[in-house]
Amino acid sequence: MNRSHAFAARSPIPGTASAGHPFRASLPARVLRALPRYEPEVLAAMRRAEQALAAAEVRSAPVDLRRLTMQDVRDFLIAYCACFLAVMVFIA
Repeated sequence: MNRSHAFAARSPIPGTASAGHPFRASLPARVLRALPRYEPEVLAAMRRAEQALAAAEVRSAPVDLRRLTMQDVRDFLIAYCACFLAVMVFIA
């Protein structure tokens, strides 16, 4: 059953033309107003955090691939073999 004609027959409350549903149309306009995305306190904290992050140097030095050590290669191979073994045990 198409109910759109039932809603169209109702007279909308002034200021709530976009309410759609009869219950929403019965609510006062202050209830249906758009809410801010963040509270002012949260916005202030986010601004402070962005400023602190911009002031701090948090990035590490770029990796120089010519300076990979044998220990780096061993660590990679151990992690690769451990993951491969875990997947094979899971599949089996």
